[in-house]
Amino acid sequence: MTDTPLDPTSLPLQPTAPGSSVRRFTKTFPTKLSPEVLWTEFTRTLSDSREGVLWANNISWIRALNGPLREGTVLAERMEPTGAVLHYRLMEFSPPRQLRYASLQGHPLAASATVSVEASEGKATLLWQGEYFGSEAQLLGLDRVHAAFFSQFAARLQQLEAAS
Repeated sequence: MTDTPLDPTSLPLQPTAPGSSVRRFTKTFPTKLSPEVLWTEFTRTLSDSREGVLWANNISWIRALNGPLREGTVLAERMEPTGAVLHYRLMEFSPPRQLRYASLQGHPLAASATVSVEASEGKATLLWQGEYFGSEAQLLGLDRVHAAFFSQFAARLQQLEAAS
């Protein structure tokens, strides 16, 4: 008898474990890019980070399992160097302004975040706000990953801006 792997697109959200600690974050990325260009590049990256320019693929890569992106789309993120695959569902998809995602069963943390593109005088700001629930050890690991990831994200955004 073979075990049939679960279809990630049918997984429920990851529940918050009793006694979990919480880590909230807000990252702001102002850019000279137009809001339309920023949204297009960010969502291209979510569809398949190897085809986009913003994602730190040496930390993880991400892709839509059941694209195109829309509410209900499941994203698979493969963490490097472990190869662990984490799944998220788009809970809201409101182009060209906002999306919200949440972690699915099997993710070590209960998580959700909102990414929005705000416009001001032809420029844009990407605002990434979220909260993750887990043990303190898990959240300290998350802090390290986030520090590296968001630092590279900011650098890649600047490179994209310079190339535009």
